[in-house]
Amino acid sequence: MTDIRNTTTDYVHPTDPNLLNLHKAMQFDEAGKPVVRTLINTSTIQITGPVNILSTVTVTSTPENPVHTHITEIGTSGILTVPYMPVGGTITATQGTTPWVITGTIAVNSTTVYQGTDPWTVYGTVEVNNFPTSYEVANDEGNPLPVSKNTSTNSATNPIFVEGVNNASFFAPTQSDAFGRLRVSNPLTLFDTQNKYTDQGQFVSNLVNGGTCTYNQPSNTFLLSVSGSGSTVIRETTKTFVYQPGKSLFVLNTFAMNTATAGVTQRVGYYNTNNGIFFEANGTTLNMVIRSYSSGSIVETRKPQSEWNGDTLLGTGGPSNLSGIELRPQLAQIFWCDIEWLGVGSVRVGFVINGQFVVCHTFNHANVLGNTTTYMGTAVLPVRYEISTTGTAASMRQICSTVISEGGYSPSGTPAGRGHELASPIVLPNDQSFKPLISIRLKSTQPDAVVVPIDYSIVPVDQAVVKYKVYAKAVTTGGTWVSQSATSSVEYNLNPTAIISGEQTVSGFLISNNQSINTPQNEVFDFTDQLSRDPFTGTMYEYTIAAATLGTNIDVYASINWQEIT
Repeated sequence: MTDIRNTTTDYVHPTDPNLLNLHKAMQFDEAGKPVVRTLINTSTIQITGPVNILSTVTVTSTPENPVHTHITEIGTSGILTVPYMPVGGTITATQGTTPWVITGTIAVNSTTVYQGTDPWTVYGTVEVNNFPTSYEVANDEGNPLPVSKNTSTNSATNPIFVEGVNNASFFAPTQSDAFGRLRVSNPLTLFDTQNKYTDQGQFVSNLVNGGTCTYNQPSNTFLLSVSGSGSTVIRETTKTFVYQPGKSLFVLNTFAMNTATAGVTQRVGYYNTNNGIFFEANGTTLNMVIRSYSSGSIVETRKPQSEWNGDTLLGTGGPSNLSGIELRPQLAQIFWCDIEWLGVGSVRVGFVINGQFVVCHTFNHANVLGNTTTYMGTAVLPVRYEISTTGTAASMRQICSTVISEGGYSPSGTPAGRGHELASPIVLPNDQSFKPLISIRLKSTQPDAVVVPIDYSIVPVDQAVVKYKVYAKAVTTGGTWVSQSATSSVEYNLNPTAIISGEQTVSGFLISNNQSINTPQNEVFDFTDQLSRDPFTGTMYEYTIAAATLGTNIDVYASINWQEIT
């Protein structure tokens, strides 16, 4: 019968070598169960049969002393649902028939990271072979799209011209004039002022309740200042400027306003009391304004900065402020507008900033619901600067202005003339004093008409030395003023008595009774001698010819020809 005893280590080991080794290989675990002792003391382990590990195996490893060198890491940290491996170095990727869909974060060239809908910045060469048939790309005048062609052939798939998005012109918005024609270098300047030493009498001022206008020679500017309640300064040109249908009228004004302040109104533009276009700081609100007298009373269409349909210049960026620029009218600015009047055309207004024409707002009038007449009574207007206050002292600076007819100007209108009758010459005094011979001026009922003297003639009847002078902006006394006709904007005086004031423009001599002066008409029509007026006093300035002699009872004839544009 088998001898069953309790397990113990207190016994004598057998002397048989096999049994002795087996006994030495045995030990008891913590639970008291016999187990075989194991020890690895060699560098190589060879397992020739299957191994079943029923518990966790722990391997000690560090990046500096890794257990393996084939794969250093899968994923980055934590437990990954889908494991991935980082890739470095140069990667060549080939796209099949299915486009890539990439989500998450994309690092390009190890410098810029983009995620989601943001655009990628790609360095190097990129080949795109599945570009869509049509694609809308936004651009503006400050960032036009460059276009190149591979042939000179024009076709639907290879056009010579590219039409701008949301623009009927083939060019960037301000590269074309108000009628969509490409701006080229043939503008005709109707007026300009640079204020060098003075304004040459091109402006007159209306000063009310302590308003002042001070010329500053170093800067060639005028400072318009107001101080108390009702204080006003208005500066307006003595001439209005012709508009020719079908030609874009282009106006530029430079200025620096007072900081926008409650109670202070400031305006700059192409306008008068009844009609026109101007930029306005009405207190702290900036507006683009069209003033109209078409209805028989003054109506103003005022667009605040937040409602401009071009670039608001609010400095906020985004679709309404593509330039990202903030307009600060207290700094020196260039305001511009171009006009396609025709009674119902469009008007664009804006500023020139960093050499770029920024369109701030476009007033459209053709085919607009409710518009059944002209949007303003006329486009023949003056340049004007204005500041007024309800009490706060303020100043604005007038700098420079110009009015340009884009595409030149073709003389039009009604030619007219007037001179002495053969039976009624002018008798010159023998005291060498100058006597006015003939004068013309605008009718007081039509102060904004455009009338340009073309030529004049002087003929002495008797042998004598005669000196003559031609005056612009003259004021005379005596004689009788007569209307040229019921439809004319001009009245004339064939026997004025004396010259009170005026600006002499021409002088010369006649030395015999056979000599006469007859000025030729200019080959290029200009508006230098255009009749002018003072809109504040109602004075109609005259174009006058005067003469003096050393002889006695010298008879002289004179005449003036002119063109009535409006």
